[in-house]
Amino acid sequence: MNSRLPSAGRALGLSILLGGGSLPVAADSFETEQSLGDNALVLQGSGTASYMIWDVYDAALYAPAEASESDIVNAEVPMRLILEYRRDLGVEDIRKATWVALDDQYDEEERESIRPRIDSIQDTMIDVGDGDRYRLDWDPATERLTLHLNDERRFESDDTELARAYFGIWLAEPPLSDTLRAALLSRAD
Repeated sequence: MNSRLPSAGRALGLSILLGGGSLPVAADSFETEQSLGDNALVLQGSGTASYMIWDVYDAALYAPAEASESDIVNAEVPMRLILEYRRDLGVEDIRKATWVALDDQYDEEERESIRPRIDSIQDTMIDVGDGDRYRLDWDPATERLTLHLNDERRFESDDTELARAYFGIWLAEPPLSDTLRAALLSRAD
């Protein structure tokens, strides 16, 4: 079976990635605990981004057990976001969806000031297939933002604003998907 999204779905401005729907993911789909350096992280929540009848990716957010929603959204705590794809998806579609979210979150002047930094992380991304995992890690103590694809480091930065903006695609207001945001932050206060 080819898991590539039909061209009609891809042509809709990739509202696929905008989390047209999102359902909680079974607890055993992701580990309940992970570590980032010396930091113990717990699963804050998980969900599935879907479009029409297709599940596009499962997402999981990890942060310290005591982290508040505000701490997470403002990138004040170590955290990890995992996106596990269920379909083949081109990097251009990922880029388009990113900018749809950021266009809603930032005014034009702010957007243009972060554009080179967003482009720097996205320039390291490639097409993904069924089962691929992008992992975004942030550790504010070391000011280290990393992006991995299937455990291969693709990007690293010490830019706090970039960390806040990139995690914000899913976590800031308005998010890529309200439903997915709620699912990812379901454990936070």
